Amino acid sequence: MCKNRLMYLASLAGVLIFHTYYTGWFSWYLLMLTVTLPWFSLLCSLAPMLRLRISADMPASCLMGQSAHIRLANAGARRLSPPYRLQSVVYDCMGMSVSRQKISLSGSKTAQLELATHHAGAYRCMLEKGSVYDYLGLFRFPLRLPELGELLVLPEDIQPIDTPSLTQLTARRYRAKPAGGFSETHEMRAYHPGDSMRDIHWKLSAKTDSLIVREPIEPVRGQAVLSFDLAGTRDAVDRTLGLLQWMSGWLLSQELSHTVCWLDPESFEPQTAQIASAEDLRALLEQLLHTGLRDGTPSIANRSFPAADWRYHIGQTQAEVAV
Repeated sequence: MCKNRLMYLASLAGVLIFHTYYTGWFSWYLLMLTVTLPWFSLLCSLAPMLRLRISADMPASCLMGQSAHIRLANAGARRLSPPYRLQSVVYDCMGMSVSRQKISLSGSKTAQLELATHHAGAYRCMLEKGSVYDYLGLFRFPLRLPELGELLVLPEDIQPIDTPSLTQLTARRYRAKPAGGFSETHEMRAYHPGDSMRDIHWKLSAKTDSLIVREPIEPVRGQAVLSFDLAGTRDAVDRTLGLLQWMSGWLLSQELSHTVCWLDPESFEPQTAQIASAEDLRALLEQLLHTGLRDGTPSIANRSFPAADWRYHIGQTQAEVAV
C-alpha cells in the first residue's frame, strides 16, 4: 500500500507541476481527474470490500511426510473482488518455533500454503493481520479472518530390528473373569447362590451328586512397562515416537495393557500413562506431540521399576529389553 500511495503522490505532484506551467483546459481536467480518482476507486470498491469473506480449510492430522496444505479462497469467488492481504502463522509445539508467511490475493484466486510435515508434532495454525484494499490500493480496511486449527503430524510406525520376547510375562496365576463371558480356560467349583444356571456343568454335577459350576477364568500377567527418552534431535525424537507407537500397538495386539513412562522435558519429573486401548495410545501421542523439547533432558534408562515384570526401553540410539 505504501508503494501505491507514493506512486499516487508522485503522479499528483507531476500533474500539479504540469498545471502550473500549462493553464489550458486539459491540465485542469487532468488535475481534477487525478484528485477524484482515489475517491471514485473507494466508492466502487466499498461494497465488494464489505462483502468479502475468506474461507480456509486444512486437515486435522496426517502422517509424517504426507503433504498437507492450508487452502485459502474468496468465499464469494467474484472476479472483481478487491485485493486483500494476510499473514499465516504456524507454531510448532515441540520445537517451540514460529514461522510466518505473507499472502496477497485478489479476485477469485486461491492460495495453498504448504505445511511442514517432515517432523512429527502438533502445529497450531492461525491467520492474522488481514486487510482489504480498494482497487487502487490506497485505502485499507481490516478484514475478518477465519479460525484455522491444529495439524497433528503423527509418527510412522518403526518396528524394532529384534522383536522382544514376552516370556517374562507368562501367566503366574489365574482369576475369575469379571462378569463371566467366554473364556478358553475354566475352573470347576461348587455352586454358590446367585450363580447363573447356564454355568452349571450338568454331567459332572450328576456324577458328583452336587451342583458344579464351570467358571471362566483368565490369566493374570505381570506388569509391562515401556520407557523412552523424550530428548535429542528432532530426527531422534521422530524415531523414538515411531518405535513407541509400534511397540505399544504390538503389546495391545497381544492383549497386554501396559504402562508408559518418560521424563517431562520441562520439570524432569517422571510421567506415566496407562495404555489399555488404541484410544489411550492416541491420547498419549497427542500429549507428547504438544510437549516442548528442551536441551539437557536426562535419560530415564537408569531408573528402576521394581513392580515391573517386563520393561522395554527406547533410548535415543537404541531400544532394548531392560528387565
